[in-house]
Amino acid sequence: MKRTSDLIRAAAFVLAVIALVPSSCSRREPEPSPAPAETADELRLKETTVRNVTDNPITYKIYPAGKLEAGEIREIAPGAIERFRTASTLEIEFNTGRKDAVYSLDPGSPYSFRYDEGEVIDLFLGSHGRADAVDLAPWVPTPQPVVDRMLELAAVSDKDVLFDIGCGDGRIVITAARRYGARGVGIDIDKAMIEESERNAAAAGVERQVKFINMDATKADISEATIVSLYLLPESNALMRPILEAQLRPKSRVVCHNYAIPGWEAKQAQTETVKDENGEDHYVYLYIR
Repeated sequence: MKRTSDLIRAAAFVLAVIALVPSSCSRREPEPSPAPAETADELRLKETTVRNVTDNPITYKIYPAGKLEAGEIREIAPGAIERFRTASTLEIEFNTGRKDAVYSLDPGSPYSFRYDEGEVIDLFLGSHGRADAVDLAPWVPTPQPVVDRMLELAAVSDKDVLFDIGCGDGRIVITAARRYGARGVGIDIDKAMIEESERNAAAAGVERQVKFINMDATKADISEATIVSLYLLPESNALMRPILEAQLRPKSRVVCHNYAIPGWEAKQAQTETVKDENGEDHYVYLYIR
């Protein structure tokens, strides 16, 4: 009887020890600590970018708006992009080669140092590209008197198909359709501009003659065009040149606002200066493919 009691006590002791030892099968790994939550300021941060598409390095000073004393002097190499994460407006100072200039930079917007039509360095908004598409120029509307003269020089008729590269609000395509009966295609990477173009075409009653495509113009099939209109930056015209040469048929017309197509001097048929509603001069270049 005593032996039985001893065995019972021994078994109980063993069970107690086993209960104290954690089983590898039931062991739980400690849960990782949650990542620290972003602060309100971090959530508001947006990336402002500046690209140098000139041929020379540019020295500039950048600082939070109104805080010149906090400015940092930097130099950006040709072709380089610099990125600034900010929740507030920045200011940038640089010399254009003729004068000192100061611009405000909005959070989340892209900017580029480029040459203007006078070969002077300036800063342009929204014109250095996206990760998924080539952004050929910031949208600056072509004044209607310039639109009218571009279409006159190109001799648009109801037999033409006009492609407008970087169509903005669609005014060139719509004017060609309404005034001359031409068919038209507008291409833009900005979806909001495409939607505005479609509304404008409907309001003008030409929505059946025109269409607008939201895409990268450098990847578009423009082989149907008899006329192409461009209001792009000089390096964007240079980028489009081999596309025009590869896709356009002989005798197709290309009409440009303000900027010529580099390397197409032999194809240049006519150049005019046109005044807008405010008396400002604009330049129109007509090329025959």
